Amino acid sequence: MRRARTRRIGVVTLVAVAAMGIGVASAGGARVKASNFKFQPRTITIQRGQGVTWKWVQGRHTVTFKAGSFDKVLSSSHPRRSRQFNSRGTFRYYCRFHRSLGMTGKVVVQ
Repeated sequence: MRRARTRRIGVVTLVAVAAMGIGVASAGGARVKASNFKFQPRTITIQRGQGVTWKWVQGRHTVTFKAGSFDKVLSSSHPRRSRQFNSRGTFRYYCRFHRSLGMTGKVVVQ
């Protein structure tokens, strides 16, 4: 009986941890990784009022929006950058250092 209870607790814990990882976008925002000359995911969809956090993985990159309203460096000394989106629309961004290599992304705000 004790073994079955321990197993149930382990399964519940595993499901909860998995749900937290899957539910990043619905928990108030989304995350994008910057690595290997690409943003991943390249397109992210969020709700108005939510934010996006870009996470540095390797290299040196920027998160630069075309309108010039946000231009931040991602590096080991600045591993995370965040921006909140209060207006609906499609917002395109790129890495200034690697744009010619196709390092671009898009935030769709519903």
